[in-house]
Amino acid sequence: MARRNSQYLQRIDFERVDGTPYAVTLTLPAWQMEQVTPVVMHRLIDVMIKYLRRHGMLHFHWIIEFTARRMPHIHMSVWMADRYEEWDRHLRQYIVWDNNESAVVSNVVVKWLELTEAEGLHTSSNSQDVQLIDGNEAWLVYIAKHGIRGVKHYRRALDNMPDEWRDGAGAMWGHDRKMPVADDSVLPMDMRAFHQFRREARKWCCAHACMIKDPHRRAKAIGQARRSNRCCRPELSVVRPVSVWIPKDVTISIVKGLRSRGYMIGWDAYQWGVDELARLRDEGGSEERRRILGKSLMEMLRT
Repeated sequence: MARRNSQYLQRIDFERVDGTPYAVTLTLPAWQMEQVTPVVMHRLIDVMIKYLRRHGMLHFHWIIEFTARRMPHIHMSVWMADRYEEWDRHLRQYIVWDNNESAVVSNVVVKWLELTEAEGLHTSSNSQDVQLIDGNEAWLVYIAKHGIRGVKHYRRALDNMPDEWRDGAGAMWGHDRKMPVADDSVLPMDMRAFHQFRREARKWCCAHACMIKDPHRRAKAIGQARRSNRCCRPELSVVRPVSVWIPKDVTISIVKGLRSRGYMIGWDAYQWGVDELARLRDEGGSEERRRILGKSLMEMLRT
């Protein structure tokens, strides 16, 4: 679940997403958690989504997260239109409403309190949070943090979940299926290029962490960046992937830099390797050179 959610978020093409983005966090009272079953939670989410659609929501993404106090809360990303039409049954005509920030915040919080009150859950408005997203990727990186925690974290997290959630939690994340997403890109490379790509990604993470203004967050981010490639198991460290969120333009720059230094990356490099191996076989070239080249081609095929 965590991996699929993270991969989906990384594929969103923000340049093609319409509407104004908002980060929404909806919480429930911890002392009433026994009343919040998966059925109740998903009913609240479904009704909330239908309501927001009628009030100008163009796109959405949501995920359920558990806290240490066994309390599930909802993180949502919603993209709202600047205006929306609502049918007035008394005037028998559509009324156009402005969807500014205060209107969106009011609609979300008031509706959530109304829904939870109908379920017998006494939620406070102070516990809900609706804010404009300052940069799409920053918020979605936070949402995608579940992909970094790994399977062991979720096995431990089961101890914090109510019994009903352990047996059948249902969907833990969802979206409107209309978000513009980019196609997956496959770029073959041999292990030598892959390992150097990891080192370059680590350097970028360290440099990016150094730009954080808050000293505590900066120190924590630098420490995480320096440890990003560490693995105590040799058989896994060789194939450990890059598990950080790197912008597309940075990735392209790293790949171009590696290719300029002679690393085998890309289908054209693979085709060159095939032709070079055939030439060495025909001309009786170095056996060691053929062995190394053949190994690199096999590694590129596995990607």
